[in-house]
Amino acid sequence: MITTLLLLQAPALAPVDLTSLLPGDPGEKTINIGGRFMEDYSFFSGGDMNAAALGTTFDDGAEVRRARIRVFGDLSRNIAYKLEYDWAGGSANLADGFLKFSTLDGSVMVGHQFEPFGLEEQTSSRFITFLERSSISGAFAPSRNMGVSYWHGNDSHTFGGGLFRDTDKQGKTMDSGWGATARYVFRPVFENDGENLLHFGFSASLRNPDGSADFSARPENHLAPTFVDTGALVADEVLLLGFEGAWQQGPLHGMVEWQQADVTNDMVGGLEPTLSGFTLQFGYFLTGEHRGYKPGHAVWSRVKPTTYALDGNDNGCGAWEVAGRYSTLDLTDAPAVSDKLNSATVGLNWYMNNNTRVMLDVTQAELDTLDTLTIIALRFAFDF
Repeated sequence: MITTLLLLQAPALAPVDLTSLLPGDPGEKTINIGGRFMEDYSFFSGGDMNAAALGTTFDDGAEVRRARIRVFGDLSRNIAYKLEYDWAGGSANLADGFLKFSTLDGSVMVGHQFEPFGLEEQTSSRFITFLERSSISGAFAPSRNMGVSYWHGNDSHTFGGGLFRDTDKQGKTMDSGWGATARYVFRPVFENDGENLLHFGFSASLRNPDGSADFSARPENHLAPTFVDTGALVADEVLLLGFEGAWQQGPLHGMVEWQQADVTNDMVGGLEPTLSGFTLQFGYFLTGEHRGYKPGHAVWSRVKPTTYALDGNDNGCGAWEVAGRYSTLDLTDAPAVSDKLNSATVGLNWYMNNNTRVMLDVTQAELDTLDTLTIIALRFAFDF
């Protein structure tokens, strides 16, 4: 609760520049420190049939969802670095840890990073519209791994592609799995830094897992148990495909994504399931703002309220946004899954300033043949 009160009073923050602490003449070297903190509360109602089928219970709870510290800056004019660890859960897990080499035609990133797959997964948790990403991102998107990638972007096109090794939360390779992943985005409309935007994209990832692959998802809430899980599928190769669309016209924005996983099993008569899902979301700023957008990696970025709330020098109210989302995840081609997971969410977001946000989500999730679980989730978040 003390943390919550502090968040409500937090001014607009920025990363702290510590370059002056470097010994001697730093030259082109810079060092900055930043971070993010997200505190969640979840309340569950209904879903008794789901609980019985899953062998679990739905218990109200709270958690520190993310508690990250990052250090980033430049080593020279064309070489940048970033190192970020997440301390939520009581142990340090590597988020980003890479070097970035800028060239005339783009940039090369080496280290622990997001694989270029999907719009929602690529967008920072600081800037997504709902508390959690959709169920299809949780099931299919490869997220962060160790590897090397190349990025090129301008106002109309973005391309990212790379080779990656599967790693654990410490950035350590535990098996021989690898993947080749690429994403291309075309923007026929990009005006006023994305205030008016039309965005179409395609992603593909050819993966050679270490003998098996597993796909699972929660009902778009981190404190909820897993609802659908294929278990370990025998897999010699997995092909992930994704299509995405996004648009923005001033305060109105929307996004749609479809993703699919094709599993290849070289055993004679082996099971080769095809799994898929889609998500559709929209949002509207009641106070007239719009979402930020970065064409370099073709992702949503920071919302900047026209006025700040609870700021001694401003009588403003911040930015207010209403949003809705519907997602369907179909893993029923796998023997262990008998029902699709359907989730519908409405959200209300209060951006108090550039760096402080309060989020409220109400989600109804169901498996096809069972009852509906209602989840009310509240988040207090800030970053710097």
